[in-house]
Amino acid sequence: MIKFNHLKKTFGKNEVLIDINGEIKKNEVVVIIGPSGSGKSTLLRCLNLLETPTGGEIIFDDLILTELNESKVNNLREKMGMVFQNFNLFPNLSVIENLKIAPIKVKGMNPEEAHNQAVKLLGQVGLSDKEKSFPASLSGGQQQRVAIARALAMNPKVMLFDEPTSALDPEMVGEVLKVIQDLAETGMTMVVVTHEMGFAKKVADRVIFMDAGYIVEEGTPEQLFDYPQHERTKSFLAKVL
Repeated sequence: MIKFNHLKKTFGKNEVLIDINGEIKKNEVVVIIGPSGSGKSTLLRCLNLLETPTGGEIIFDDLILTELNESKVNNLREKMGMVFQNFNLFPNLSVIENLKIAPIKVKGMNPEEAHNQAVKLLGQVGLSDKEKSFPASLSGGQQQRVAIARALAMNPKVMLFDEPTSALDPEMVGEVLKVIQDLAETGMTMVVVTHEMGFAKKVADRVIFMDAGYIVEEGTPEQLFDYPQHERTKSFLAKVL
């Protein structure tokens, strides 16, 4: 579904991604792990061109994203749901309005259909009772679940998660990971950047380990966690497991 070839990203003199190659297959859950500053989030943000790569190409749905104009990029972004670390909900809108606004304004969905879809999605993430609440009254875990529902409201083909639990209190992490795990079981194609190794072991079809701007190693959770090949992977896992 997504291919990236010879991807590079520099910020000034800082090389964040160095000749990255890979692909995400349809219905696959790919989890990206690695130390802070390894380029994980930058890679994720390049996939939907929130960051413009310095070099290389990204192919999504047989289109070369890196060659498209801005309006076509926006059309493609609708097919990639993005969930951020810090929720990014509209604070002045109720939970249900947060879910309805993009389908109505961007996709031209009629308000009744958007409302019905929003109600269904809130049920899916376990927040049916929070329709009229405002983001500030919700816990971090609840806000992140609303953010996931909001991304799903655009009926994306792929979901990108950028450290979705790193801003949460430890006891709220589980409720958000459960929603992502349930989504994985529906066959949604997903790319998840996370520090949650237990989640990676349980949910990923494939785990990518990044360090210093490179993909160092990748494989099934069993291959990567139980039989890592590269010394850098071994030393990282020894610290985090």
